[in-house]
Amino acid sequence: ENWIKVAFSAMALGVGLYIIPLGMIANPDIIALIDNPISALLMFIKLAIGLGAVSYGLISKQNFMVRLGLAAAGLLVVFL
Repeated sequence: ENWIKVAFSAMALGVGLYIIPLGMIANPDIIALIDNPISALLMFIKLAIGLGAVSYGLISKQNFMVRLGLAAAGLLVVFL
């Protein structure tokens, strides 16, 4: 197999390893589980939705613009 395709697939599958820690910094309520569990749960759901959109945008076989939109929307959800 072409090593570029394999490297891109590996990076797309491991994108969560980069986004989750940054998402926890951008959404500090996710760490405060003891103090405010409802807010932490909502931030966890927000992070999961954003990560799902970014991952799907990277690995799907959709149109390039749809994939780009999904990845961008996922990053906005995670970091805003």
